[in-house]
Amino acid sequence: ISMEVYNKNRDKNQGMHDEIREQNAKLKDAPLKDKIAYYKEYYLKATLAILAVAIFIGYIAYTMITAPDDTAFAAYFFNNTGDSSSTELLDSFVEYAGIDTKKHDAYIDASMHYGDAADNMTGYGYVDLEKSMAVIAAKELDVLVGDQSAFDYYCKSEVFSDITTVLPDDLMEQFKDKLYYYTNEETNETLPLGIDVSDAPKLQEYHYYDGITAYFGFIVNSDSVDNAIAFLRYIYEE
Repeated sequence: ISMEVYNKNRDKNQGMHDEIREQNAKLKDAPLKDKIAYYKEYYLKATLAILAVAIFIGYIAYTMITAPDDTAFAAYFFNNTGDSSSTELLDSFVEYAGIDTKKHDAYIDASMHYGDAADNMTGYGYVDLEKSMAVIAAKELDVLVGDQSAFDYYCKSEVFSDITTVLPDDLMEQFKDKLYYYTNEETNETLPLGIDVSDAPKLQEYHYYDGITAYFGFIVNSDSVDNAIAFLRYIYEE
């Protein structure tokens, strides 16, 4: 029986090879438009899939290779309304926190997006999701700020610390009425994972979330919790 199956498979494979040779022979002298149509029908999807995987692997490798040895502070702002190219907020915070940028890296990436593009797994939204997860996995992100849609996505991804385990007593008192609670659908556990920072003077000064409710969360594996807390204090400086 096994020999019979082997022979059938061999015959089937041989038939496929013969068909491919026959198609290639027909295409040899075919018009260019026919060759393009044949390529689109049989090879385009596979080529795009392979290309997408190669780009993703290359990006992860690049992120790991180029990641600084010591990041003193890093934050991602999702779906904000401010100038994503401005460094004013970062520059003023670095001075406030006394971070020596000659020895330590610090950055705020305000160009991150979450929404329709990310939901459809196409475009820059998908790239931003992959980028953020890679940086979080590398323990290179401390703070994430976003509107509710973005923040809920990362709550579901379990990347945030319980606020009560991070904030000192004075900040817990200050933000006790601004905590954002999220319920895990699998465990049915409700935890305070964010803080409503829509009224933060520094965010308002730079128009980062005009007319948008913004939530602030501490990344669970952050190596710079002290600076993340300092940043929360700073954005409430008048």
